[in-house]
Amino acid sequence: MLQEQMTLPIGAIVQDKSGDRYRVEELLGKGGSGAVYLVRDRRTREHVFALKEITDPSNQDRQRLLFECEVLKRLDHTALPRVYHVFGNEKLKRVYMLMEYIQGKNLEIVRREQPEQRFSLDLALNMMSPIVDALVYMHHQWPPIVHRDIKPSNIIVPLDGREAVLVDFGTAKEYLPDNTTMAFRHGSPGYAAIEQYGGGSGTDMGTDVYGLGATFYTVLTGVTPIDAISRVTANGKDPLKPVSALVPAIPVHISNTIQRAMSIHKSDRFPTVEAFWSTLRADPKELAARSPETPIPATVADQETPIMLAAVPSRKPRGRVSGRRVGVLSIMFVLLLTLVLGLGFFLRTSHGITPTTHTAHTGAHKITTPSPPANPGASLYPRLGSSYAGKVSDISVAHTTTALYLAGIQQDQGHFQGEFQGLGLAGPFIGTVTTGGKLHFTVKVYSGKTTLIFDGAIKVGGDLTGSFNATTENNQNTSEYGLWYASATS
Repeated sequence: MLQEQMTLPIGAIVQDKSGDRYRVEELLGKGGSGAVYLVRDRRTREHVFALKEITDPSNQDRQRLLFECEVLKRLDHTALPRVYHVFGNEKLKRVYMLMEYIQGKNLEIVRREQPEQRFSLDLALNMMSPIVDALVYMHHQWPPIVHRDIKPSNIIVPLDGREAVLVDFGTAKEYLPDNTTMAFRHGSPGYAAIEQYGGGSGTDMGTDVYGLGATFYTVLTGVTPIDAISRVTANGKDPLKPVSALVPAIPVHISNTIQRAMSIHKSDRFPTVEAFWSTLRADPKELAARSPETPIPATVADQETPIMLAAVPSRKPRGRVSGRRVGVLSIMFVLLLTLVLGLGFFLRTSHGITPTTHTAHTGAHKITTPSPPANPGASLYPRLGSSYAGKVSDISVAHTTTALYLAGIQQDQGHFQGEFQGLGLAGPFIGTVTTGGKLHFTVKVYSGKTTLIFDGAIKVGGDLTGSFNATTENNQNTSEYGLWYASATS
């Protein structure tokens, strides 16, 4: 049967086991085994969802979709889609998964719309920050979840100004160190590591390091990296050109970092996504000062790990340690663990957890979480600087990047206001900051009837980063959206 005949027509009704009915409104995408539709709840007529379909599934495909659903149902992170349930239609021989619909373009489409079909380094780092954060969160589950198909087309840039979202868990799997499966390894050419083609070591978190590195390669150069199989079978030198060879403006240390992440042998890659991200964001002078034996500094995620000790596998020691040293280290570890757990309990019981406007993500394991105020009794809210300077990029229509200024900031607990300038526009802004460092503010442009809506977060070190979108005076979203970041100037 032809693929066109296999997809459901617009207006078709799909009913789940509980009797809820959904009307197909649009075909969002299709592949060899099914399609993804935009559907509307017939009962409320207000709620829309994404409906993933597998046509005439084999038992393996059915189990894959059930697994994907269970994986997503237990994950709770702003950069991961929410999934609701899976149901089947025996008559049509189809299986469906109902999930959150994220309106936006995938990163591959957005990349191709750019003047040189690539992004600047600053923009790429800020755009990929939530994706890295989501991967760290997945890898810190127990058992860890490995995505195995990280690529630009599996990253959605929402039109409502939210941060990027990682989608398509159709190839994800739980990784058990003592049970590396050899079958059912999928991926995408250019982004799949060599072990996904049936190598002897199986897939694990290092597979996602490769895919993440390949994604950075593409968004920074505009070129899809050569496939891993072609690299292995090439005679002599590795044919993968360094990023800096394709775009000389990219610093050599960034190019080398991506090249290492895309090493053919897993043992040559970064051991974790955190290590890759830490090196990618590190100052070149800091990298030069590191000796080969010096481990990469721990990220905030590593520092938070003791709170999730039950969920993170322990690492085997590298060598023999004396009994006296073990005793000292054990005492230090117990004291540190007690301090961290006590602080975590105090913060949770005293301050609570403030939900975001999207959904409450109390389980998210963030890389970049702002530090609590030095004097919690004075204020629960992080203190903003009086002014910031940075850049703002419209990645939708205008494809422009300009300077961004936030000046004259006045803050009263979780509320702040000031003056905005950027994208050739200016105006006053008012906003809020949560105790967790989440930002939301709106700019009423002086000239015109446009309102800019900014969402973001305070990162370690005090930098601000996030996304924005524009609305009309009737609060209707326009086609203008993008990313921004800023550093304190005073």
